[in-house]
Amino acid sequence: MISNVTGEEVKTPEEIRDALRDQVTGTVRWTDCMQRLINLGCDFFIELGPGNVLAGLLKRTNRAIAVISIGDADSVDKCVGAL
Repeated sequence: MISNVTGEEVKTPEEIRDALRDQVTGTVRWTDCMQRLINLGCDFFIELGPGNVLAGLLKRTNRAIAVISIGDADSVDKCVGAL
């Protein structure tokens, strides 16, 4: 899991609990989180839910990254085709 507050990995149950608690009142470090995932080798992102705000933010952060938004049946088919 990547913490929205630090942009770094958290692995132990205690770290995860602390990170979840802190993100309720902390600042979301979106760019740091996405960059950490990219540095870890993630090269394909899927946004689940209506709209594509997060996919757009990711594209602004790094245009070279593949990202698909899934919000309906047609977009599921598109994602399956891309995988």
